Amino acid sequence: MIWTRKNSMEADVKKPYLQIALDNESLEDAFHTLRGGLAQEADIIEVGTMLMLMEGMRAVHILRACFPDKIMVADFALSVAHFGPKVLAGGTQYVTMFSPARNEVKSAVLAQAKAGGQDVQVELYGDYGEGWTFDDLREWKKLGISQIIYGRPSSASGPWTCEDVDFVRQICDMGFEVTATGGITYDDLEILAGLPLFAVICGRSIRTAPDPAAEARRIKARIDELWQ
Repeated sequence: MIWTRKNSMEADVKKPYLQIALDNESLEDAFHTLRGGLAQEADIIEVGTMLMLMEGMRAVHILRACFPDKIMVADFALSVAHFGPKVLAGGTQYVTMFSPARNEVKSAVLAQAKAGGQDVQVELYGDYGEGWTFDDLREWKKLGISQIIYGRPSSASGPWTCEDVDFVRQICDMGFEVTATGGITYDDLEILAGLPLFAVICGRSIRTAPDPAAEARRIKARIDELWQ
């Protein structure tokens, strides 16, 4: 299944997709999370790094087979090119790359992905000025990278801030499609409202809810309200 979406900077601001991060430690637990209709509520299913660490590519192949029509991300955080073909063989629309990976590695994996009608998402690692800079982003754009994941630094605590939003806005203004992640809850959506985001990733806030599917519906309803 080849899936495309018009760049958010070429159109009116659209509401972001809801991406559920399956950072479970087993496939059994991942399917427990997806119970009760969550797989249908989520716009994008992410096979999380933790799940891939514990279960390997088996997790990707099984989830892809179970949900063949769902947009999926393999969050492998690639940093070397020779792993690219194996991860891309899982059939997900997107695979993630580790931002510190060398630019020649980014180019190689991007070419591998494009050859199969897939794409890569580069996840920013670390704080601005230490793990990445806007100069880095400009270089990646020249390579053909179009998707960036802004991961709120793990050193941050509490709700999202205006500083986080400013970083995301600047990246969007550079022409990237941006996915926001990092402890996002229902209450964080208001400060993100209006940003031309590609997707919002919710992990623990949905996985640990008493009824994950119901929490996903609540979050999607709030997204509908805020991104009218």
